[in-house]
Amino acid sequence: MIKLLLLALLFFLGYSFFQALFPTQSKKDKNKANRSNSGEQMVQDPQCGTYLPLSEAISANIRGQQHYFCSRKCRTQFKKNA
Repeated sequence: MIKLLLLALLFFLGYSFFQALFPTQSKKDKNKANRSNSGEQMVQDPQCGTYLPLSEAISANIRGQQHYFCSRKCRTQFKKNA
């Protein structure tokens, strides 16, 4: 039993060491690398007034107009009030 625990600990340490030496680039980091130096367009949620990057916004076409929301909850509330 102790041998199994030691083996698991050794595997974990090896894996952690490998990740430290060769970090992988996450999806968000790749998106940041693809942005221009001027940044990204910010949009305002019409329901709560929050500003957020266009790439992270939830879009909806309501009554022929494109709106951007910070969450599904804000989108749902906006649709109810529209």
